[in-house]
Amino acid sequence: MILKEPGGERVSALLDAIDLGKPVQVAISAVNWCEILSKLHRENRNMTADELAALLSGVELVPFEQSLAELAASYAPANPAFSLGDRACLALAATFKAKAWTTDKAWARAKVGAQIEILR
Repeated sequence: MILKEPGGERVSALLDAIDLGKPVQVAISAVNWCEILSKLHRENRNMTADELAALLSGVELVPFEQSLAELAASYAPANPAFSLGDRACLALAATFKAKAWTTDKAWARAKVGAQIEILR
């Protein structure tokens, strides 16, 4: 959404729903938060963590605690191509019994306890 990539309009619509007070719950792990900030730095986008927080207002930032770390690690053998960020997102979705949104079609083959929605 931030870099105007395909599928970003779906994320934007979800954030708009939060702004309108609709009963929508969105969360992101601290690992994936780090990924967003890292990509912005690599792309030379001058967005601070505070600006990102304002843009993602209403999104719950979830600490990557031991239980999430252990669940994410358990996905590694069955899904060796998944990065730590991928597994962190999937672990959070499984824990919250929520959908994990991605643009990576390989996630459709994920062997995890989370629902997955491919955005594009």
